[in-house]
Amino acid sequence: MHCSPSGSVATPGNPALGGLDATAWDRLAAEHFYSSADWLTFCAGHGGGISGAVVSSVDGLPSAAVPVWEPTEPPSPLYRWNDVLSGHGLPTLPERGLIVGPRQGYQTHILSASGPVRAEAVAELVSLVQTWPLERCPRGDGSARVAMYVTSADAQALADAGVTHTPVLLEADAWFDLPPGGWDAWLATLPAKRRSNVRNEVGRFQRAGYTVDHLPLAECWAELAPLAASTQAKYGHVAPEAHWRGLLHRHMTGMGRAARVAVCRRRGGDIVGFCLYYIRGNTLFLRWAGFDYDRLDRAAEYFNLVYYSQVARAPELGVRRLHAGVKALEAKVLRGARLRPLWMVDLDPDSVLKGADPAIRQHNRATRERLLAEAGSGSAVDDPGAWLPFA
Repeated sequence: MHCSPSGSVATPGNPALGGLDATAWDRLAAEHFYSSADWLTFCAGHGGGISGAVVSSVDGLPSAAVPVWEPTEPPSPLYRWNDVLSGHGLPTLPERGLIVGPRQGYQTHILSASGPVRAEAVAELVSLVQTWPLERCPRGDGSARVAMYVTSADAQALADAGVTHTPVLLEADAWFDLPPGGWDAWLATLPAKRRSNVRNEVGRFQRAGYTVDHLPLAECWAELAPLAASTQAKYGHVAPEAHWRGLLHRHMTGMGRAARVAVCRRRGGDIVGFCLYYIRGNTLFLRWAGFDYDRLDRAAEYFNLVYYSQVARAPELGVRRLHAGVKALEAKVLRGARLRPLWMVDLDPDSVLKGADPAIRQHNRATRERLLAEAGSGSAVDDPGAWLPFA
């Protein structure tokens, strides 16, 4: 096993991909959209951080990798590790440092071209993260090296590779598994009462005169900014329409034909709702939704546009899973989502978290119970064992 000091193989390439070209990187990323070459390159163009990756190689060929980034301004709230730690009475880390994982998407995977990564390769990646040169934290200054939104399997892989302190439970990640057979087969997976509720929501949507079209973002991005602004303001993120129009334009130019939207109209009129999404492999990743609430009819527009329209067309797209992400767990679970835990792992061998194992495990147990209470049902847990190793 060989890793260069910079964490990249010899051939120079995209800095956001650890020096690899997109083809070589995507062999490692496989089905993980938020670790794909296009998404990481897109995120690197946003500013606010310095993007890179650590890559290990065997016989000159890349064998394992993980993206990293150093924030140069405060990251979005859900990436601020000390907010999580202090909010639960846990020891806090240095404010500055390196985040292991993509800048956006709340999903971090240790990537490998050949299935599960060997402990030796994971240990090499951890070593490269620990020695990564930070521009904002000169050597000798305190800095953190934190993996955010790591799966249970990868948190365990880091533990097997020698990371000794306990991972901290962050969030539950919602997924919809779609069986062969389309809409009717998916409905049959739901309990009778939930099937009835879904049919009721679809019926209300249809009677209100709504239609859903699926389009390239390039065909309608400028029309969506007022809807984006309205929904973001509803959740406390107030900015001029021009700001959201700029973000939509960046998705359109940065992601090209991969950026698609489901758009909702009423009786052939203007767009009143949209959902931006991406497809990679057999998974559809739901990314961003916006609505003009003044023109809605309270006919379950969100669920019909974001979820049901995607389930209905999944067979023609070869889609077998929807990724619905974190937050709003109960609404997702009521419509068939399954939940998986996501963890934070500090990779500093001298971390203050090393001595906080009992408190972290207590936090993990309490957070698990809170997340399941928010979901409204413990039966939504996809793999009960995935929640247990660090509790």
